[in-house]
Amino acid sequence: MAIGYGIRMPIGAAPPEGHPFDSPYAQHKAVQDQLGGPLIPSFDIGQMAPTDPMSDPSRSREQSSVIYREIPLIQIQNTWSVRAVRGTLAALTAGIFETPGYLVDSILGDDRIQATLGSRVGGLLGAPVSFRQSASDKNGECYDAWKKNWPRIGAEAPWNTILSYCHMLGFQPAQVLWDTDDLWIPHVQPTHVSFTYYHWTLRHYIFVSLDGQVAIEPGNGKWLLHAPHGEYRGWMRGAVRAIAQPWLMRHFALRDWARFNERHGLPILKGRVPAAADPKARALFEAQIARLGTDTAMILPQGVSEQFSYDLELLEATAGEWESFKAEIDQCDMQIVLTLLYQNLTTEVQEGSFAAARVHAAVRQAALKADSRALAMTIYHQLARPFAAFNFGDPDLAPWTEWDVTPAEDYNSMADVVVKWTNALEVLRRAGYKVLTEEGLSEFAERFGFQLPEMEMVEPAQPGAGGAGGPNAEPKGAKPSKPSESQRKPAGEGD
Repeated sequence: MAIGYGIRMPIGAAPPEGHPFDSPYAQHKAVQDQLGGPLIPSFDIGQMAPTDPMSDPSRSREQSSVIYREIPLIQIQNTWSVRAVRGTLAALTAGIFETPGYLVDSILGDDRIQATLGSRVGGLLGAPVSFRQSASDKNGECYDAWKKNWPRIGAEAPWNTILSYCHMLGFQPAQVLWDTDDLWIPHVQPTHVSFTYYHWTLRHYIFVSLDGQVAIEPGNGKWLLHAPHGEYRGWMRGAVRAIAQPWLMRHFALRDWARFNERHGLPILKGRVPAAADPKARALFEAQIARLGTDTAMILPQGVSEQFSYDLELLEATAGEWESFKAEIDQCDMQIVLTLLYQNLTTEVQEGSFAAARVHAAVRQAALKADSRALAMTIYHQLARPFAAFNFGDPDLAPWTEWDVTPAEDYNSMADVVVKWTNALEVLRRAGYKVLTEEGLSEFAERFGFQLPEMEMVEPAQPGAGGAGGPNAEPKGAKPSKPSESQRKPAGEGD
C-alpha cells in the first residue's frame, strides 16, 4: 500500500521508504515542479565546465607564438573631480575598465600610495624564492630547466607591475611571449587594463588590441591572468573602490592647505596715511610699501599728532584653522594604509605597546602569505605547466615556485621551541623515563624538519597486571629492592 502525502512526520526526519520524496532527486524534482519546471538548457559557450588549457599542448604551442599589438597609451586623465571618480567606479562595477585604469595610473602617483603599495609588493618579491619538484618529474629535467631560467622568467619589473595593478583593480592580464631559441622560455608582458573589458555573456575578459578584440584564455600558454579574488567579478575586491575617495579627499586637502598657507603664511602689510596727506608724499609712501619685497627699511613721516602721521602694521592670521587640513590628511592616510596593508601601526611613527605591534605585524604577514599563495598558484597553472608541456610534452612535470615570506622572528621562535623541547627530552631521559608512544614525538619532530633517532620503547603497564595494579606498581619481573636502595638510575647509566 502506498504511503500517502498526509502522513505527519517529525520535523527534519527523512521520509520513510516508499514515500514519493524518499530520494534527493525526487525531492529536488518536487521543488522544481512547484516553479513550473525549467526549460531544457541549451549550449552556451559562456557556461561550460572548466577544462585544462594544456590538454592539447601542440595546438596551445601554435597559438602561443602569436603576439598581439597593444594600443599605445600616450596620454591619460590627470584631473579628477568627485563626479568623474564616481562615474569611474560605476564603470568598474559594470566590468568596463578603461577609465578605472586611468584612475589607477593617477592614484599610483601619490606618495602615500607608492610607499604603502611598495611595502606590500616589495615584501613579497624581495623574499627568497624556492622551487618544488613535481612527483612526475622523476629525473628532474623540467625542474632543472625551470630553475636555471627563472632569472629571466621571474624578472622583477613585470611582476611588480602585475602585483601593483592587481592589488588596485583585483586582476591584471598579461601576454606571455616565448623565446624559442633553445627551450621555450616565457616572458611576461603586462597589458594595460584600460584596453580590457569583461564580456558578461561569454564570461571572458576581452583585450582590445591593434589587431582586433582577443579573448583572454588564462593558462593556454598565451595569456596570464592574475586574479587572486577569482576571475568572475574579482575586480569588486580591488583596493581602488576603497581608496578612490580618501585619495581624492587627500588630494583636495593638500591643495587647499597650500592655498591657505599662501594666503595666511604671508602677512598683510597695512599702511596708514593722514587723511589730509600730500598726494606726492602719499604716492611715495605707497611705492615704498610695494618695494618692501627687496627693501628692509623705509622712512615713515610723523606729524604733530598720531592722526597726521604715517604708520605701517603687520597683519597676521593667528587662528588654528590649518589643523583641520592636517587632521583630514591623516585620516585619509590611515584609510589608504588599512586598505592595502590591513593594519596601520607598522607605517606610523608613534609609540605603542610591543604586543600591539606584534599583532599588527601578524596581520600584514597574513596579507603577504596570501599574496604568496595566489602568485604561486598563478605561476604554476599559467606559466610552469605550459613551460613543461611545450618543452617536455607533459604539463604535469611543472615545478612549483614559492616565496618564503616567513619573518626572521618566527625562525627565532621556532629555534627556541626546539631547544626547549630537546632539553626537556634529555632531562626526562636522564631521570629514567622512557617513551611510551612515538607518534606524538615524531609528529613534533617532522614539523621542524628532522627525524627522531632510534629510541627504546616500553609497553605501558596494564592496570591490575601481576596482581599488583595501580600506577605505582613495579613492572613485572622487577627485583625487590632493599629499603636503602634507590630505584632511580644514576645519570648517564643506560636509557
